[in-house]
Amino acid sequence: MDAKKENLFPLVDSSYDNKEILNCIEVLLGGQLTMGARVKEFESEFSAFINAPYSVMVNSGSSANLLAYSAITNPARTRRLEYGSKVAVPAVCWSTSLWPIVQMGLIPVLVDVEAETLNLSIKSLKAALCKHDIKAVMMVHVLGNSTTMRELFSIVKENNLILIEDTCESLGTKYQDGYLGTFGDFGTFSFYFSHHMTTIEGGMIIAKNEEDYNLLKCLRTHGWSREQNNRAELESMYKQIDPRFLFINMGYNLRPMEIQAAFGLEQIRRLENMNAYRCENVEKLRKAFLGHPLWKDQLQFPSATSGLTPCWFGFPFLIKHRVECKKFTNDLTKRGIDTRPIVSGNMALQPAVKSFNIDLSMGPFHGAQIIHENGFFIGCHSKPLDDERIYHLVTTVLETVIENIR
Repeated sequence: MDAKKENLFPLVDSSYDNKEILNCIEVLLGGQLTMGARVKEFESEFSAFINAPYSVMVNSGSSANLLAYSAITNPARTRRLEYGSKVAVPAVCWSTSLWPIVQMGLIPVLVDVEAETLNLSIKSLKAALCKHDIKAVMMVHVLGNSTTMRELFSIVKENNLILIEDTCESLGTKYQDGYLGTFGDFGTFSFYFSHHMTTIEGGMIIAKNEEDYNLLKCLRTHGWSREQNNRAELESMYKQIDPRFLFINMGYNLRPMEIQAAFGLEQIRRLENMNAYRCENVEKLRKAFLGHPLWKDQLQFPSATSGLTPCWFGFPFLIKHRVECKKFTNDLTKRGIDTRPIVSGNMALQPAVKSFNIDLSMGPFHGAQIIHENGFFIGCHSKPLDDERIYHLVTTVLETVIENIR
């Protein structure tokens, strides 16, 4: 049988079962489909899991990033960024880690990453701080790993920077005793279908204080007053306006649905087990590659940064030889193995970057370019992988690498 038809190794496995389906059916039968009690319950459970004081669910991780930057530039926030302020962003990031910065009138300054960890280079960040008046850092935690957090915190404190943590690919990774996403002013998370847990589409943003929490809820839902802690006071100030439609700020419609929260409530209860399987699968895959008869040190596996306990999003590797990327990935696809580039590769090369006010002066981005040319990842899955499947997978990858080395 053709390997592709066998679907040997898709990027993601299905992490849900009948419990999620029944939860969703219950929502559909109950009649409350738009954001309501289940969303609030899921927000509370997420806060409890990650040990954060405030969580606000939205319709995607990208929307969570948009809310974060909308909040830190909003006049209702005590500490905010002025129009034109500069934000350091790693050159390996997702598009919607970058665009909310532009959309809020801020200037992204791309900084390099370390190929060994896939994440922000502290050396490059320090150089950017010497050259630019940086006011904030968008720390994108790539594929379950991150930068040297101790040094990052020291830089943030010393330079009085705002820190946003894009944790969309790293839910469950810990630095010391805390989860990534809980250290900055805001932390953002994605529940897209292929991520550590899923609500099919969905996201979360966490905040540390009541001011930010109220602001996020207001911005999420049109800018109206309905979810504000001081709602009664606001309504008494504007008695001539229908209190159901009292708009106190700008806003969007980034609300999730009850059915997404119903899905998430079941997912988060099994998240620790799913993440444990991911970590176990990554270790099994590493050992299988290193012990395989075809292993000739063809690949480099990114290392966990000191102080971190990663929960890997996928199984990343860098090919140590020159290969034609498109042919290599096509060959793997034909053999039933899904691959992806590591996030966007080098974001500085993307054509859209040239159309907007994005500062590339810290280039060339050597680490990002290595990842762009030689970096890939395959799935690591949220269920146990058996030894036979792992051996078949590793054999296929190594055979394909050998065939494609120039």
